[in-house]
Order: sequence, then structure tokens, then C-alpha cells
Amino acid sequence: MATFTIDQLRSMQDFAKTYKWDLQFLTLPVVGPFAFPVSQAMNLRCESTEIPTVNNQKIEVELRGHKVRQPGISDYVGTLTLNFTETVDNTVHNFFKAWREVIWETRTGRSFSKAQSTATIKITRLNNQDEPIWDYVIYGCFPEAFEMGSLDSASEIMRPALTLSYDYFTDAPAL
Repeated sequence: MATFTIDQLRSMQDFAKTYKWDLQFLTLPVVGPFAFPVSQAMNLRCESTEIPTVNNQKIEVELRGHKVRQPGISDYVGTLTLNFTETVDNTVHNFFKAWREVIWETRTGRSFSKAQSTATIKITRLNNQDEPIWDYVIYGCFPEAFEMGSLDSASEIMRPALTLSYDYFTDAPAL
């Protein structure tokens, strides 16, 4: 195969940019102080997100000195991290705390069922005109870890991180 030319490179469509995306909570936990304006507020404050991933397990068969491999079960990685910028009204911290309390109430140890405390999240990649080009819908999301950051003497803003556990995801071109 010959190398490509600059004209071939220039004839390609616009490249997908890592800063053109949206975050949306399609469903929030059914208990607790959640409302859909929270979804818009969290999208505005979400600085970065990982894209969900899946790995395919392999099956190895070895017979009489020969070895072959074939695909096995798909294994969803099961976690992704959302990184936020916090504002002085504590929007991110309040959201984290409310969700944490749904999963395990600090004072009582009471918790709600998985169906009541999980969310469905959609990450949408966008083109240059901010039109959807690809959707990742992530099911069974719940907080696995809250990283609130640290306080120190640096001139910096707070950047809390939320690591979510999830069951599985679907991805497809946006409609």
C-alpha cells in the first residue's frame, strides 16, 4: 500500500473534536431531591468524561499442539469518571451528597433499592454545528466514588470527580 497524499487527507470529513459533547441524565434516582434541571446544571459544569468501553473475552482452544482463539462474552468495563468544575452555590457537591444519601443514609444506614437509586446517562458527541453525531446511553449508573478534591493555597478552582459504576451501555449514531 502506498502512502497517502495531502489531498487525500484534506478530502476527509471534519475530524471529531474532544470538546464537542453533551452530558444528559435521562433518568435520575427516583428517590431524593432530584429534578431534571439538575441534568442541565451538571452538563454545564462537567469538564470531561471518559467514554464507556467494552472488552471482548477470548476463548482459547488447544488440541494436539494447535491453538485457536475465538471471541467470547463481551465484558463491559463498568466504570467511568465525570470531572466537574464547582461553583460557590455548591451545585456539584449538593448533587453528589443527595445521590450518596440515597445509596446509604449517613445517620441511619438506610438505603434504597438499586432500581430507586440508579440513573441512566447519555453522552452525545457533537459535530461542528453542535448537532448530535454519536450517542452512548449508559444504564444502571450509581456513584462508586466521590473525589471532592483538596483545599490548599494554590490559585485554582475546585474540580470534584464522580466515578460511576454501570451495568452496560449502548452506542449508535445519533438520530
